[in-house]
Amino acid sequence: MSVLKILLKRNKSWIAAAIFTALLSNLSQMIYMYYVGELVNKIETRAAIGRAFIILLAGFIVSNAITQILNQYVGRYSAERMAHTLRMGYARRLIHKTGGTGGDSAEQSESSAGRKGLDTATAMSVVQNELAQADGYLSGAFFDVTGMLITGILATVFLMFQNVYLTFVILIPTLIILVYVIFSSRKLSGIVTAAQQEKSRMNKTAYSVVHAFLAVKTFDGEALCKEAYDSSVKAWTRQQAKLGRRSALYNSLSGILSRVPLLLLLLAGGYMVVSGKILMGTLIVFLNLQKSLTQSIMNLPSWLSGFKVFTTNLARIEIE
Repeated sequence: MSVLKILLKRNKSWIAAAIFTALLSNLSQMIYMYYVGELVNKIETRAAIGRAFIILLAGFIVSNAITQILNQYVGRYSAERMAHTLRMGYARRLIHKTGGTGGDSAEQSESSAGRKGLDTATAMSVVQNELAQADGYLSGAFFDVTGMLITGILATVFLMFQNVYLTFVILIPTLIILVYVIFSSRKLSGIVTAAQQEKSRMNKTAYSVVHAFLAVKTFDGEALCKEAYDSSVKAWTRQQAKLGRRSALYNSLSGILSRVPLLLLLLAGGYMVVSGKILMGTLIVFLNLQKSLTQSIMNLPSWLSGFKVFTTNLARIEIE
C-alpha cells in the first residue's frame, strides 16, 4: 500500500469531516450569494422586501461566516493529523530497523558496517528532504488544493442552474487555460524533481563523510568527497534558479489568462442585463462565484507541481 493510502486510511474520520465541512461551507456560501442576488433583483424590480426575507438573508450571512471558520479549523487539523501520522510512522520504521540489528554477531556487525552507514545516510537524507517537504505540503497546502477542487466543482454545478449560457462563457476559457496550466505544471515538476535529486545526493555525501570520517581521512578522500559535494551543490543551484525563473514566467502568464473569463463574463453579462434577458442580481452572483473557478488558476502550476513532488517524496518514504 502506498504511503498516501496509508495516511488516508489512518485518518479517514478526520478526512471525511474535512470534506464534509468543505462541502457545507461552499453550499452555505452559494446559498448566501443566491439570496444576495435575489435582494438586488427585488430592488431592481421594486418588489416588496419582507421581514422574513431579511431575517433569512441575515441567517445565511452568519452561517456562511461560521462554516468558513469551521472549514479552516477542521481542514488544518486534519492536515496536521496526517502530517503527524507520517512523522511518527517514519520514526517507528527507523526504530524497528535499528532494533532489528541488536542480535547480530560481531562478525556480522563488522561486515555490515558499511551498509549500515549507508542506511543511516539515506535515513537522515530522507528526514532533511523528502520527509520535511512532504510534512510541509500536508500542513500547508494539501487541504487548500482539495478545497479549491471541491469549490470549483460545486460552483460550476450551481451556476449551471442559474444560467447555462453565462456558465459556459466562464467555463470554456477556463478549460482552455487549464490545458496551459497542466503543460506548465509538468515542466515545473520535472525541474523540482531534478533539484530534489541533487539535494539528496548532497546530503548523502555529507552524512557518509561524517559517518566514515576516519576512513576518508586515512585514504585522503577529502578532495574526492568535496568535489562530489560541490558538483551536487552547483547542479542544485542551477535547478533552483531555473525553477524560480520558470515559476515566475508561468505564474505571470496564468495570472493574466485567469482574467479572460472575467472580462468575457462582464461583456456577455452586461449585454444580457441591458437587453433585459437577466437581472442585475444574477450577474452579481456570477461575478462573485466566478472567482471560485478562476482566482486560483494563477497558482495552479505551482500547486500541481507541488503535488507531484509531494507524491514523489512519499514514494521514497517507508512508514509503519
